[in-house]
Amino acid sequence: MRAKQSPLKLAVFHLVKNNFEFIVPKEDELVPQTLFESYPIDIDFVHQPLPDSTTQIQVFVEIKINNSKKKSGYSLTVEGMGVFQLDDKNIEKELAYNLRIFSSLNMMINNLRNIIAQQTAFAPMGVYLMPPIDIKDLIGKKMEKKNKTE
Repeated sequence: MRAKQSPLKLAVFHLVKNNFEFIVPKEDELVPQTLFESYPIDIDFVHQPLPDSTTQIQVFVEIKINNSKKKSGYSLTVEGMGVFQLDDKNIEKELAYNLRIFSSLNMMINNLRNIIAQQTAFAPMGVYLMPPIDIKDLIGKKMEKKNKTE
C-alpha cells in the first residue's frame, strides 16, 4: 500500500540537552523491566511560531525520566527542538490544529525516545524503551497548568 505524505514536515531536529546517569541498583532492584516500569516520566513542551513565518512552528520538548534519582538504574534528561513546516491553506482548520499541536509533539517525543533507546542500549541494565505517551492527556495537563497561572 502506498503511503501518503503528511502536510506536516519536520524541517529541522536538534538535540539540545542530553544527560544520562547510571545509579547502581540495590540487590532487590535487579530486574530491569520492573524497575524501568516504575520510573516517573515528566514531559514539558512549548509550541511557538517562528518570527516572520506563517507556515513554520518551533517545538521544544524536554523529557525527564527518574530525574529525582529516587530509583536505581537510569536517570535521564533529554531535550530537543524541532522546526515544522505546515502549509495549511488547503486543509481544514481542525486538521491543521491537530497536525500543528498533536502530531508535532508526538514526532518530537518519538525522536527523543529513539535517542534514549540508543543511549541506554549499551548501559549496564540494557536498553530502556520509553513507554507510549498519551499525547491528548499531556496537552490537557499543560492547558490546565497554563489556565491556573493566568
